[in-house]
Amino acid sequence: MIAGLAVVVISCGKSAAEGPVTGKYVDEFGNEFELREDHTATIQFDGQDKINETYWHDGANNDTSFVTIEYNGDTTYFYMSHGKLYRRLEDMKEGHPAINLERR
Repeated sequence: MIAGLAVVVISCGKSAAEGPVTGKYVDEFGNEFELREDHTATIQFDGQDKINETYWHDGANNDTSFVTIEYNGDTTYFYMSHGKLYRRLEDMKEGHPAINLERR
C-alpha cells in the first residue's frame, strides 16, 4: 500500500502551457485521485472501495512549480510535478525515479 501511496499526488506544474493542476489522475498502479479547484482532493487506492478525502497545496501564493497532496495529516506526503509523483522533495529535485501519472 505504501508503494501505491507513493504514486498518487498532484500535477504537472503551473505554467500556462501545462494547464491547470486540477483534474482527475491515475497512477501506473491504478490508484486514482482528483484535485479540485477548492484545494480539496480525493484518493482511491486500487482494489479498495474507500475514497479518502484530503487536501492539496501549491504554496502560500499559488506560485510553486509543484503541488503537494496531504495524506494522514502530513501536508507534504506526496509531491506532484510534470506528470510524475514523488514521495520525497529531494527525489523530485534530483530527478530520481518517480511514479508516472495519467490525466483522465
